[in-house]
Amino acid sequence: MASAPHCRLCLVTPPELVSGGLAIEHFLESFAAAFTGGDVAAVILSGASSAEAPPVTLIEPLRDIAQAADAAFLLQSDVDAAASYHCDGVLVAAEPASIRAARSRLGSQYIVGADCGTSRHAAMIAGEEDCDFVVLDAGDPELLAWWAELMELPCVAWGRVTLENAPALIATGIEFLAVGDAVWNHPEGPKAGVSAFNALCAAAVPPGS
Repeated sequence: MASAPHCRLCLVTPPELVSGGLAIEHFLESFAAAFTGGDVAAVILSGASSAEAPPVTLIEPLRDIAQAADAAFLLQSDVDAAASYHCDGVLVAAEPASIRAARSRLGSQYIVGADCGTSRHAAMIAGEEDCDFVVLDAGDPELLAWWAELMELPCVAWGRVTLENAPALIATGIEFLAVGDAVWNHPEGPKAGVSAFNALCAAAVPPGS
């Protein structure tokens, strides 16, 4: 999930998939359609926890579709499942021990990200560890701009990202937008949602240009 000249999309699956509130067979069509709308850098299977691994019947079809579209497929928290089911990486808590454990278990070929929320301190500590990206709260554009200006490590803005607030987030200079409901519930379907976000990314003027 290397950075690109402009902001790219990271799709976040509905947490209800893992909790059982949404059947995988009812979601797969929407999931596959999203990739026909344009560039998607990565997918994060949201809602997984180290306490209860998501079933292989959930991971495998999503993983196969994402990887076939050249998108990295990441699990939230579940390091062992990421290794067992040949995913591309994980998103873990912004704790040095968690980052180190994930890297030790997965090796250098996997992507390891750290979820830092709104904490500048956590983000800086995570940046000193062997992780590939940090996740910061999309509700704090000032935080995103601070990170983008000072740090080289890629940043994912996550949290209620919409087509309305995306331009301001992109303008901060961050590398990735984590988008969920705004794509899955787009009135014209997930394909149109991805296309609309990509249009915003392509139209953005890079900071300092």
